Amino acid sequence: MGISSSDLKKVSRKVSKKHGSVSGGATAVTFSYYFCFALLLLLALPLLLFKKKARAGFSEKLGIIPGRIKSKQRQLAGCLWFHAVSVGEFNAVFPLIKAFKKEHPAAGLVVSTTTGTGQALAREKCRDLAEVIYFPYDLPFSNKAWLDALSPSLVAITETEIWPGFTYECKKRGIMLTVVNGRISPRSFKGYKRFRAFFGPVLRRFDNIGVQSLEEAERYRAIAGQEAKITVLGNLKFDGLTPPSEETRAALRALVNIDAGAAPVVVAGSTHEGEEAAFLSYLTEHGKKREFHLILVPRHPERFQHVARLIEEAGFVVRRYSKQEGFLPDLAVSKQVYLLDAIGKLFDFYSLADIAFVGGTLAPIGGHNIMEPYAYGVPVVVGPHIEKTRDVAQALSQAGALTMVSSGEALTPALSLLLSDESERLSRGERGRGILIASQGAVGKAMHMLEATLSKNNPSHELSGLN
Repeated sequence: MGISSSDLKKVSRKVSKKHGSVSGGATAVTFSYYFCFALLLLLALPLLLFKKKARAGFSEKLGIIPGRIKSKQRQLAGCLWFHAVSVGEFNAVFPLIKAFKKEHPAAGLVVSTTTGTGQALAREKCRDLAEVIYFPYDLPFSNKAWLDALSPSLVAITETEIWPGFTYECKKRGIMLTVVNGRISPRSFKGYKRFRAFFGPVLRRFDNIGVQSLEEAERYRAIAGQEAKITVLGNLKFDGLTPPSEETRAALRALVNIDAGAAPVVVAGSTHEGEEAAFLSYLTEHGKKREFHLILVPRHPERFQHVARLIEEAGFVVRRYSKQEGFLPDLAVSKQVYLLDAIGKLFDFYSLADIAFVGGTLAPIGGHNIMEPYAYGVPVVVGPHIEKTRDVAQALSQAGALTMVSSGEALTPALSLLLSDESERLSRGERGRGILIASQGAVGKAMHMLEATLSKNNPSHELSGLN
């Protein structure tokens, strides 16, 4: 039986009776935090008002409820609220959102993001699944406005977006809190641990914390203490890596004008400053010796035009997705570069690749999703900065699936080897694909965690069928 909004509202009332009180000490700390946050927001106001990117969703973030939500308040009461900061977090949680809606079609779902790019992608993919909003600034009036408007039964926060004020308001109202796909980077962990006297109680407000790995569980426990309810679920991102149909991939090859079995394709995905230049340099020096198609995919849309200029300044003809262009058949492959200047398309483009580079690894960012190319059996090259994906990178490296280089200059021997040895490319790609398949299943575990949390707080017949 599906979860209806009335079912979820019932859960919310029951939990409110059970957990509605918040200690005076916590209240004082929270008010102090609110004051500091408001002061910082005030100082940042000129940036928020005059920079287009920062201005995205400003009114909603302040707690001004749009008419489209006001008109649906009755239907949304008791909803499940999923929060994902930006594109990466949304892509991770999206398989869970789809699975929950499929299993419980009557449930009201809300998805929030912080960034404009995340918002655009969420609205595109959640048209028939959920209402999409901007997450509020962590201030009492904005938090209260949205919690009053939605009256959620449960809020599921993706990865590490843990706002002290918002969680305080949720617990005051008896709204259940969970973390899904939880992770804390080594850099963030140092800060959280230093201030665990503040963040520990915040994390203990969560009814369940679902994390990606045992290492992440240890980090959360070091901050929140042994009493925190932490469960290892695996990485949701792995479950969402289902390749598109062969028809879709054929249409993509036609769009880009790449014949299957022609010159190899190198896709450099989620790149940052300096990483595109390294690949352009390699293409300049070695493209004539061993031809290959180069596709560059910058991580941030505000860099699209900058990267287009880099390509032209390096002496290449730039071909752009936004203009529906493809590689020119009458021009040598070594003379042109394809720029994927769109959000949310990278995973599909990895299907074209014979070799993939995952960015944020030559640049000191910590890396992005290194598993995506392996869904197609494509071998991956990364730089030394893999802090955000260290567990996965180590497993792939031990299996002989991952190529790690120390610098941009070290790309030359690594790429040359893989471009010249097709059997080695295929072997590394298949080893990585095997690890990906073995690592899937996090969505099912996260579903069980959400359903168990809801059922635990509602013994009624309607919700007992969730288990």
